[in-house]
Amino acid sequence: MPKTEDSIPTEKTTLPPAQPSKAHVGLPTARLTSISISSPHDVKPVLNTEPVKAEPLTQERLETYWKQLLESCKGDEELYGLINDKVIELKDENLFNIQVPNLYYDTLLQPYQLRILDFLRKASGVEMLQYRVVVAFEKTERKAYLPSEKFEEMASRNPSMLSLRKLFPDIDF
Repeated sequence: MPKTEDSIPTEKTTLPPAQPSKAHVGLPTARLTSISISSPHDVKPVLNTEPVKAEPLTQERLETYWKQLLESCKGDEELYGLINDKVIELKDENLFNIQVPNLYYDTLLQPYQLRILDFLRKASGVEMLQYRVVVAFEKTERKAYLPSEKFEEMASRNPSMLSLRKLFPDIDF
């Protein structure tokens, strides 16, 4: 009997299903490309990444840089008007205060923050320099309105008023 293709016994082999390795479960598959980023002839010099040791920032140096900032921004009248008469105070090596009369100045200075800090950081060499807006309240002299307040005011200027009060205890101030 001739053998037909249907009657030829074939050996079936079944492989177990491929399981992903545990290291790659849930990670996107990497795709390799044949594009080279740079040729071996394009060697770029390595930049010095060591931090530059700058002189410690002092109040005098900060004020000098602040005056230079004022000179550089004379063309921008709005910024010059905002920072012209402000007092600056160095708090630590990376932070200084700008004293303003009210908190509204903080919102006015926000658009210029990068410009101010960029100039001062480059001039001083302190890359982490920051500023904080501080409201400087002016001390107002309170007037004496009540009779007891008026007497205390007079007694502070002239201590003999206290001895006069002892002579006349019936007078109530």
